[in-house]
Amino acid sequence: MQPFTDAPLQRIAVVGAGFMGCVIAAIYARYGYAVTLSDSNPSALLTFRERTLPIAHGMATSGVTAQDIVDRVKIAATLSEGISGAQLVHEVVQEDLVVKQVLFAELDRLCAPDVVLATNTSSYLLSHLCRDVVHKGRVIGIHYITPAHVVRVVELVVADFTPSALIDWARSFLLAIDRTAVVCREKPGFIVNRIQLAMLSEIHRMVGEGLATPADIDAAVRLSLGPRWALWGALACEDLMASKRTGLAILEYMHAQTGQEHFRPSEALRTLVEDGRIGAAAGAGWHSWDSPYADVVMDRDRQLSDLLAWLSERSGASLNVLTR
Repeated sequence: MQPFTDAPLQRIAVVGAGFMGCVIAAIYARYGYAVTLSDSNPSALLTFRERTLPIAHGMATSGVTAQDIVDRVKIAATLSEGISGAQLVHEVVQEDLVVKQVLFAELDRLCAPDVVLATNTSSYLLSHLCRDVVHKGRVIGIHYITPAHVVRVVELVVADFTPSALIDWARSFLLAIDRTAVVCREKPGFIVNRIQLAMLSEIHRMVGEGLATPADIDAAVRLSLGPRWALWGALACEDLMASKRTGLAILEYMHAQTGQEHFRPSEALRTLVEDGRIGAAAGAGWHSWDSPYADVVMDRDRQLSDLLAWLSERSGASLNVLTR
C-alpha cells in the first residue's frame, strides 16, 4: 500500500476532542487544512471552541487570527461523517488500549486503504493497536509532545509493517507544518517518555531517600542538565563534557554500590570505549567531531554562557523562580 504520495493533503479528520485532540485539530487548521473533529462524547464537541480559543491565540499570525483557526475546524456529529473524504485520520482518543483497538478496527473498515491512519498514543505499540487492522501498512504513530502547539518535535512511531514510503510522507507532512520528525521503532515509552520517565523515577527515589530537596534537585537540573541538553541533546552533551572512559567507570561504581540495573553500563557504551570513540576530545563519540578540540571547547562554552545569561535575564540572577 502506498499512501497518497502524489495527491496533495487537503482534508484531515481528528478523532477525539479532549485536550490534545483540540490542540492537534487547531494546529492542522492553523496551516490551512480542512479539519473535521469528532468525538463519541457530544459535550466535548460543544465546548471545543471555548477550550481551543486560548490555544489558538498562541498560534495566530498577522494573517490568521485565533478565530480563523477555530472556525476552520468543523464539528462532526458522527465518526463516519467526520472521516468522510479525509486523507489523514488522526486518532486522539483516551489512552485505553481496548478503546483504541476497537476504533482502529472500525477506521480500517470505513476508510479506503490509501487513507493514512495515525495515532497520538504516548505508550501503546502500533502492533498492539493494530491487532484487528487488515491494512496495517497505513498506520503510523504521530505523537505530539505537550504543549503540542509550542513544542516543535514530533515522534514518528513505526513498526515492522510500516513502509518506508509512509515514513517519508509523514516526515514531509510534519515539515510542512513546521515540525521536526524523530523516527522511533515501537518500544514502550518511545523516545521522550522513555527518557523523562526514567529520569523522573530516579528523581522520585532521590526525594524519597532524602538525598536533596525538590527545590535543590530542580535547581540542579535547571542550571546544569537542562541548558546543556537544550543546546546539544543528551548524547552530544556527553561527547562534549567528559571522556566515555570516565562515564563507564562512574556507571560501574554506581552499579556496584547500588545494585540498580539501570546503572549497569550498556554494551553500546563499552563498544565506544573499546573503539577509542571516547568523545569530542578524541574526535568521535556518539557523533563525529571534525573541528580541532580547542575550537569545539570555545564554541561549547560560548553557547552555554549565552544561554545561561539569557535564562538569568528572564528569571532573575538566582533563577530561583519557584521559591521567591
